[in-house]
Amino acid sequence: MRVDAETSLFEIIDLMRRPQGASVQEVCEALGCQRTTFYRYQEKLAMFGIPYYNKDDLQGNTSSKRWFIDEAEYKRTIPVKLDHVERMMLRTILGRTRVFDGTRLKTRMDGLRAKLNSTLLHDRTKRIATTVYSFKGSVSYEGKEEIIDTLCACIEGHSRATVWYQAAKSPEPKTYEIDPFTLVDHGNALYVIVAIPKHEGNIRILAVDRIKRLVKTKITFSIPENFDPERYLNPSFGIFVEEPIRVLVRFSSEIAVYARERTWGQEQTVTELPDGDIELSFSAAGFEEIVRWVLSFGKGALVLEPPTLVERVKDELTGAIRGY
Repeated sequence: MRVDAETSLFEIIDLMRRPQGASVQEVCEALGCQRTTFYRYQEKLAMFGIPYYNKDDLQGNTSSKRWFIDEAEYKRTIPVKLDHVERMMLRTILGRTRVFDGTRLKTRMDGLRAKLNSTLLHDRTKRIATTVYSFKGSVSYEGKEEIIDTLCACIEGHSRATVWYQAAKSPEPKTYEIDPFTLVDHGNALYVIVAIPKHEGNIRILAVDRIKRLVKTKITFSIPENFDPERYLNPSFGIFVEEPIRVLVRFSSEIAVYARERTWGQEQTVTELPDGDIELSFSAAGFEEIVRWVLSFGKGALVLEPPTLVERVKDELTGAIRGY
């Protein structure tokens, strides 16, 4: 079933759940559809097991009906208990999907994300995301199941942990304590935003696949009131946070449409050129990931600014040519 058909089905349910229910005419006017379409939606309601019934419409024609959802049956749900890993998985999946963006159900989806993608903090009104999906961009986690399970438990319980972490440029794993804030899914790889207690709570991002061991402690921590994971990551083109730079790239007409219709960074602007090319400008952090991003377009992308990025891309291309 198409997304617009699905959203219409949900809207029909909302109309029929009103105290006064809904007539066929009211549904058709709300959805802009024909009566025959309404009856097809009724078949879908039955197919999905949505309980509904009708009553005579006392304000309508002799044969008019008003349709209602059977609330007692509709609200009868089967309780499903999820552990912290399963909750994290659901949050990550919901963070990925954009299927309802631009539809009437976007507000509902945002609300659902808010319910699953949050955990209580100091008071019952304060919430913070415990999972974030970064759209910009496969690591195997076989054998990491226990580490991920412990990590999720620490995030949800605000429990400090001792980590044995193998940094990319370190010959041996280092051991230290962390306060895990938020799990991040970026480019089909998992990262965790943490605070380092011994470094005055400085924020760091750790790659989950580089965690060799993780032990939950009995110490609990509080997340700073001003911490917002999405705001923290927003200026970054990739996953690692640096000072943002202003980027200007010229794209050939062949890939201009692809480059134009996506958001690559903050304060993004697009300038159309007479020959069909475009100049795309934005601010973002993550120098190395921006380099890889430019190179992914091959000859279709030409870096114009900043000079450091121009030289770095040029060096990469020169080195690649030497290999042939």
